[in-house]
Order: sequence, then C-alpha cells, then structure tokens
Amino acid sequence: MKPTEINNTIIGKRCKCIFTGMMVTGVIEEITKDQHAVQVKVRFDESHRWGNEFYEYNWSFARLSDGFGSLRHLEIIDDTYQAVRITFIKTIQEINRDFVRDYAKWQRVNLKEWIDNYKSSRFTQISGCSAIITSEDIDNLKEWLKKNSPVKTIEKLT
Repeated sequence: MKPTEINNTIIGKRCKCIFTGMMVTGVIEEITKDQHAVQVKVRFDESHRWGNEFYEYNWSFARLSDGFGSLRHLEIIDDTYQAVRITFIKTIQEINRDFVRDYAKWQRVNLKEWIDNYKSSRFTQISGCSAIITSEDIDNLKEWLKKNSPVKTIEKLT
C-alpha cells in the first residue's frame, strides 16, 4: 500500500504483509502516523518464529517522502469481510475453559477455534479480554456471541 492510502478505515481488515522475508496473513490492529512516516500494526493469524523468538505481530512502515519501507508489501486480502472489536466481561482464557468444560456442546476447545470454523470468520485476540473478529457473516456471529458469551461491548470497525 502507499502511505497516502493509510487511514483508520483499514483497521480490522484482513491483510497480508511481509515479515522476515515471507508473506504472512493477519489483521490490521493499529495505525500511527507522524511527520516522517506511517506505520501499520498487523497481528498475525498465527505466531511466527524468527531466531529464538516468536512474534505475534509486526509493524509495517513507509517513509512519507518516498514510500520506502515494508508497507509497500501490505495488501488487503478481501474487502467483503466486516470486522468488529469485541470486549468480553471475562478473560478469553476463562471463556476458553468454559469451552473445554462443555466440549460435548461446543465440539471445539476454545473460542478462537469455534469462530475460525464459522463461515470464513477469523478471531484475533488483541488483549486478555478483547479480540478483533472478521467475517463475511458478522451480523449472525455477533448475535451468537451476545447469546453464548459474556460480551461487554462490540464495536464495528468497517
């Protein structure tokens, strides 16, 4: 992407970006901009190893003056997806324990697995109690979450 294309409307969008020389997928989580550069934080769909470290996210950047940087490799994957930022009353770890306790009901071991297996949806945890969810069927997914999980807030991102 070009630095001029970066704005808050892309937060929550699924994308692919370059990390350690390979293309990886994730969700755009945050944007920062100053007089010299723009940066986009991408939370990866799965952690990636580089040396002895595992990375959950990375920042793609570009200089405003000439566009130089890793941001030129960032690409929105699919614009038909909608995204929400969801905050739960309980921690996601506590919610995951509920899934394990009632495996016969859910047939999944955690919330991420359930959502990732629902109609082209993706769950990306961003803190202990919140996540970004992208889906082609976000309205039904929001209704299910309200009925079956301790939702505090759901904020539409797109």
